[in-house]
Amino acid sequence: MQLVLNTYGAYLSRRGELFQVKVKDQSTEISARKVRSILISTGAAFSSDAVQLAV
Repeated sequence: MQLVLNTYGAYLSRRGELFQVKVKDQSTEISARKVRSILISTGAAFSSDAVQLAV
């Protein structure tokens, strides 16, 4: 699965062994094992813990 963050204000963080994507009041959790690549566009942010989980 390719994880694409192209929504302004989207935030990628880590929650245990899951990626957590927050956009406004909505939150989605995705297993890190299912993600093969991450694409982040302008206006989105990510935590250093999410980077560590991705590597």
